[in-house]
Amino acid sequence: MVAAKIDKKDLEQPDAFQEAFGKFLDFARENRQKLYVALGVLTLVIVLGAGYLFYSASYEKDAAKLYFDARLKAMKADPMGTGAAGPEALRALTEVIEKYPSSDAAQSARYELGNLYFIMNEFDRSIQVYKAFIDSASKKDIRIVYARFGIGYDYEAKKEYDKSLESFNQVVDSKPGNVFEGLSYRNIARVYEEMNDNGKALDYYKKALEKTKDPSASSLLKRKIAQLG
Repeated sequence: MVAAKIDKKDLEQPDAFQEAFGKFLDFARENRQKLYVALGVLTLVIVLGAGYLFYSASYEKDAAKLYFDARLKAMKADPMGTGAAGPEALRALTEVIEKYPSSDAAQSARYELGNLYFIMNEFDRSIQVYKAFIDSASKKDIRIVYARFGIGYDYEAKKEYDKSLESFNQVVDSKPGNVFEGLSYRNIARVYEEMNDNGKALDYYKKALEKTKDPSASSLLKRKIAQLG
């Protein structure tokens, strides 16, 4: 390979990098105080960012441990899951929420508290906790669907049927897929039956059947449709 020819004129011209670096040094001398301030701000941002990441990781870790301990206590007190450990589980899960309210573990605790309050027939508290869970949840969290079901069951138990229907319809409107839509239609149909509106109950049982693939569930729905039809 033939080496590139270097012209004498090129040798006499200043190097581009050196020229640029020289300009930077001149700028730095003239704006030394501003650069110190900017460097200090950047350093502070880095330190704060690293500190926040460390704190966040530690916060989630501590919350997860407390939540695990709460679940362990509940399981030991009620290994068969009958709901007998309600009061103790309530205290333990509430502690997770109070100490680490913005943690992922607190979200799981809220969801479980909604279930526990329902089992204990404390429907107003169950609704309150489920709503707090939904307000804090990511839109992609599938447990939102179950929480809306839970709210619907709470209102149904309270015989506040309009609010129960509203909650079940919110599940349908979120378009969670055929399985959940089918369950929602079944719930809506059941509530209409309790309201003695067999016409609407029949319509929704039919809608549920269209969304249901499970043979045993389909058989039950067909039987219900035959009874109301």
